[in-house]
Amino acid sequence: MYTQPDFTNSNYVFESRPQLELSHETTEMHQLLSTLQSIPLASASFLQAMGAVLHHLQMASRNLALGCGITSEFRYLPESWGLPELHIVHARYLTPFSYHLYSALGAAELLANGQGRPPHFPLMVGCMNAILRLWQNFPMAITNLRKSVSPTYTATVDQGQYRLYQMASSIQQALSITRSTVNPAIWEASLRASQLAYKVREKVAKSLSEEMY
Repeated sequence: MYTQPDFTNSNYVFESRPQLELSHETTEMHQLLSTLQSIPLASASFLQAMGAVLHHLQMASRNLALGCGITSEFRYLPESWGLPELHIVHARYLTPFSYHLYSALGAAELLANGQGRPPHFPLMVGCMNAILRLWQNFPMAITNLRKSVSPTYTATVDQGQYRLYQMASSIQQALSITRSTVNPAIWEASLRASQLAYKVREKVAKSLSEEMY
């Protein structure tokens, strides 16, 4: 019979796992971080710009929260809670929207408050770009949900969609300000760093999934 390990025991040692081969990724990330060290984190103009970015992300967060709240009503309505279209909207879009937006929001607040470090900048950029990439296919998903629910709830879907459109608009504004704040070399390094971080996360996820089978 399986026995749950006692994680409160200070002598408990987690099972060691072989480390992934990430030498090329590590070398490249060190090079990118060297470029990102020149981000003017303490300059007045940078802090002011990050304050504006933070404001737009806060607006985006509010609209995402409202969009999630509005569309989540369907999970409690027996006539709609089993719809595949509802699951797609939440699992493929709203859940990753939330993760990426909260990560971007946290990084933006640190940068705006003068507590940020160079990695927070590509983190913020990467998360905003991730939301906008997902957004490209979201209109089809919400259209399919609108078609599948009872006509009684069409207006509810429209309200949720409006809030989520407002979210995307705020993120686009935040990203535009962010890009104008740094020179092209830093911007390109930020984009590549976010891609590289995603690649490593994918490698780790694949490795862990292979261990389970």
